[in-house]
Amino acid sequence: MNGAGLKDKAEFTQIYDKFGHLFNRDTIDFVREYSKTAEGEEQRRVRYLNAFLIGDYMQNKVKELSDKLLMKEVEATVNAGGGTLPFRQAAVVMANEPDHYKRGAIFQGRNLVIESLNPLMEERVRLFHATSKDLGYSDYVQLYQDIKGFDIEGLEKMLKPLLEQTRDVYLDRMGRLVMERSGLELAAAEKHDVSFTFRANQFDGFFPKENAVRSLIQTLESMGVDLLRQTNIHLDVEERPKKDPRAFVSPVKVPGDIRLVVMPQGGHDDYATLFHEAGHAEHFGCTRADLPVEYRYLGDNSLTEGFAFLMEYLTGNAKWLARFTGMRDSKGFLEFARTYKLYFLRRYAAKLSYELALHRKGLEGAPLRYKTVLESALEFQHPTSHYLMDVDDGFYTANYLRAWIFEAQVRRTLKDHFGENWFEKRGAGIQLQKWWSLGQKFRVEEMLRDLGYDGLDISPLLEDLMT
Repeated sequence: MNGAGLKDKAEFTQIYDKFGHLFNRDTIDFVREYSKTAEGEEQRRVRYLNAFLIGDYMQNKVKELSDKLLMKEVEATVNAGGGTLPFRQAAVVMANEPDHYKRGAIFQGRNLVIESLNPLMEERVRLFHATSKDLGYSDYVQLYQDIKGFDIEGLEKMLKPLLEQTRDVYLDRMGRLVMERSGLELAAAEKHDVSFTFRANQFDGFFPKENAVRSLIQTLESMGVDLLRQTNIHLDVEERPKKDPRAFVSPVKVPGDIRLVVMPQGGHDDYATLFHEAGHAEHFGCTRADLPVEYRYLGDNSLTEGFAFLMEYLTGNAKWLARFTGMRDSKGFLEFARTYKLYFLRRYAAKLSYELALHRKGLEGAPLRYKTVLESALEFQHPTSHYLMDVDDGFYTANYLRAWIFEAQVRRTLKDHFGENWFEKRGAGIQLQKWWSLGQKFRVEEMLRDLGYDGLDISPLLEDLMT
């Protein structure tokens, strides 16, 4: 409701208090004990339920701090250029500001706000760490490796070849792009220069806001999926003053009530975000209603993120661009899109390494560690003050990374069967709906083995990035 602009507050505390009986130690201990005797499908369902209960038990512990942080963010303002901007809006203004020095002033103003939030965020991390031990784990890393059901540290090792093999390509492509857009050497650039570079307003003419939703509807139609007839997927396109301009999905009831909340702004990133969220909406909306609740709402979130990336990256497909944006010569945009994706993969691989160190070694030395790890992977400057603002709860960073690998493998399968323009084939739409109908019963490794892979394999992703 808060993101849709229908409520001023997120009210985490009120929500967790209302459903507190679900997130107490007695419930967790009961499910843990029950899991010892569960077998087969029941064992899988109990494992997903246990992960949900522990994850939300952790969030319940920090609910007051989360509410305080959110309210401070909403109320914070940034002084820049003789005026003031709301903290969140300042990020959008900054990314659109072509003048390096004006951008820098906004960036510094935002950093002052972030520095004021850091004590609350530190308290939140300490509470996460203490709660992990109270639950019987050696640390926060062991807790999430247990409930996620995959080796987070093993994923970090899997991604090392990606960081090593793409380094030279990244430095070349990213260096040229930042110089072209910002006039700076990559090592001299700051995060705000990179935000402006990737805003890429030179392509805005191909991505007008009035065509965003229409292009999504037509893309799904070409696969035989009629979004307008999917009465369980509700498109919220109304403009409201406090509505989050970034599209998101709220699975109110899976599959009966899925809200796709959008307020198109235009630009390539706006289209990509809309398609990403539509991937979630279709996945949840096509899930079989007769599946157990654990398979409709819980499970491996890498799966739904993978399907979301599959839709998102259509906006970087030459044939899709030609048909839906009129971009006949897409060479320049495709090089930009590949660089953008390469940046994200390297950034998240570095974030995972940093987050593992943060939750293993603690807060001491974390600001400098953050700066060192991120700059080693990305080259441009990172302020130490972002050492907690740039952290995802519950190692969700790992879910995104697994999803990127999964998406590349699934997309290769679709291309092998239906061609580069698979999104125009009804057979591809039928196949996707079959996958979506399974909800989140299976982990990405299980889905991939069913497609003939041994499991997660970074080779297809590396080939994409190096093209």
